[in-house]
Amino acid sequence: MMKKVLLFLLFFTAVFTLFAQNPSQAAATIIEKTAQKYNQLSTFSLDFKIVMSESDKRIHSFAGKLWVKKEKYYLTFDDQIMANDGQTCWNYQHTTNEATLFDAEDDEFMMFHPTQILNNWSKDYTAKFVKEEKLQQKTVILIDLTPKKKTSFNTLRLFIDKESLFIHQIVISDTEGMSITYSITKFTPNTPISDEKFVFNKKVYPNVQVSDMR
Repeated sequence: MMKKVLLFLLFFTAVFTLFAQNPSQAAATIIEKTAQKYNQLSTFSLDFKIVMSESDKRIHSFAGKLWVKKEKYYLTFDDQIMANDGQTCWNYQHTTNEATLFDAEDDEFMMFHPTQILNNWSKDYTAKFVKEEKLQQKTVILIDLTPKKKTSFNTLRLFIDKESLFIHQIVISDTEGMSITYSITKFTPNTPISDEKFVFNKKVYPNVQVSDMR
């Protein structure tokens, strides 16, 4: 189940003329503006909560934190660490004291990295504007991303804060009737992050078992 989450798993102001466009054009405009907002940041961190549901019944939930510095990221949740320093991606399991290292281009966990979704959306998805609605006292813009190639999910719905342009929530609908809600509970732009944070340092994990798949 956790593997499934990882693979899913890892996100403005609109005048009336925007919505006079067709839904695909409107969605593209919004996504490009949101991507620009993220790309202007030197770094950011966010706290998130994930809730997995099946037939509207909650079956699992957990919280985590993500740090991002351009293409690099460091992610913690459920006694795990996943990170990518731009060359090497690594996953550390606290419960087993094991770490796996592999090439960055083989990273399966980029779904946690909001700018990776936004910067590559036109290659991987078709987009459609759905509507605006209120969510937790925010006005959000809903956009559906549908994969162009067959995947384990059929829709990725973005909830974009209309005022800030940042992603507030993502809901992934699975082909088997499962949904995953990824909610950002705290967002901190331009927070100081050292490059060392993203690099695997064996000394930090005494007696760790390392599987190097590079």
